[in-house]
Amino acid sequence: MSASPTTQSPSTQGATANTSHLQPGTQRVVRRPQRNPGPFLGLLLVLAVLASVLGLAYLVKPAEFKRVVGNLGKRLSGDAKPAGAELSDLPMNRTFCIAHVDAEHGLAPLYPLQPGRVKQVLVDEGQKVQKDQILFTLDDRIAKAQLEEAQAAVAASKAQWDNAKQLETQHREKIAGQQKVVDGRKALADAARRMFENLQSSSIAPTKDQMFSAQMQAEAAQAEVDARKIELEALQKLNPTFQVSQAESDHKAKEAQLKKAQVALDEMVVRAPADGTILRLSVQVGESLGPTPRMPAIQFLPSGKQVVRAEVEQEFATAVRVGQKAIIYDDARSRRDAPLATGKVLSVSSWYSPRRSMVMEPLQYNDIRTLECLIEVDPAPANQSPDNLLRIGQRVRVELETGGAAGKKEPVEKSQGKAQPSASKGSSPNPSAKVAGS
Repeated sequence: MSASPTTQSPSTQGATANTSHLQPGTQRVVRRPQRNPGPFLGLLLVLAVLASVLGLAYLVKPAEFKRVVGNLGKRLSGDAKPAGAELSDLPMNRTFCIAHVDAEHGLAPLYPLQPGRVKQVLVDEGQKVQKDQILFTLDDRIAKAQLEEAQAAVAASKAQWDNAKQLETQHREKIAGQQKVVDGRKALADAARRMFENLQSSSIAPTKDQMFSAQMQAEAAQAEVDARKIELEALQKLNPTFQVSQAESDHKAKEAQLKKAQVALDEMVVRAPADGTILRLSVQVGESLGPTPRMPAIQFLPSGKQVVRAEVEQEFATAVRVGQKAIIYDDARSRRDAPLATGKVLSVSSWYSPRRSMVMEPLQYNDIRTLECLIEVDPAPANQSPDNLLRIGQRVRVELETGGAAGKKEPVEKSQGKAQPSASKGSSPNPSAKVAGS
């Protein structure tokens, strides 16, 4: 019985051709196709980015992150609040803004007006001081020398002024003396003229020499009179009050320099401008202070009311009014913690300005315009914990009640395609009140 011929497929023929060169007893290796890891790596990258975003959100706003996650869990489990929840439980009638604690009229940085070396420091940080109390002093040896120099210049200018006053009297006396000289010369000229006239009318004829001599004497006497008159006119034209005025002005200038030297000496002692507290002391004994210091020598807090300066973004500024209630929270704590204090809006600025406090945070926008409002803090209770006290410069979050019916709890009715009667009258609260990001 003859064997029938077998037909091989192309793949089988290729495999046979590839294995034909193997030696007998050699194990054949079968290569399997490799899978592409791209989709798996892309999924890992997406999960890593999502985890980073959630972690950053938790670090920046842990309270809000927990609230959002809790609400999401309640929605998934079916425990979410129904649509009839109260408006006071929702942040629809609130405006949140960043603020800081400040004095009513701000802090007072103190600089010495004169450069010098610190000689004494008489206060400490946190110390309460009274008005005009000495805080620190500078080396005043140069200032005292300049004061003595100014005093000597004033004395010299006073002597020159007195001398100028005497010159005025002497000038009047010179004019009077010159007038007498003119009168005397005039009398001599008149006598010489009469003598010449008498010679001309005499019965005894004078000689030519006598006539010439008499004529020359009369003319010389008259010329002397004219010269003395010119000198008198020159004296009369002189203004002695100019020298007096000049000396008086110089004396006043020297007195002004004396006052400046006295003020410079007084400024070597730095005093408290008002009753208050030393917040920060940046000088020490032996330190040299130049004319343009880099930082104030003392940060001074004047006594007065404590306020909170809140910056409301322009988008939500129209909802802020004077007299609104404010709740103040520490910015470093969760909103679920007890508030630090309460207060009310005392004033609202009349212009939009850049942020007063620039904070480099991922969710903080600095290049925006804000409306600053001043919040008066209510007096703290006697039993308040020291951990909840407001301190100057503290960064806080302020919650302003901007709803029209603040303090009242009104249920939100379900609207399943039905028009509410209260909505037509315009008496229902606005559920879309603006909310500023904290």
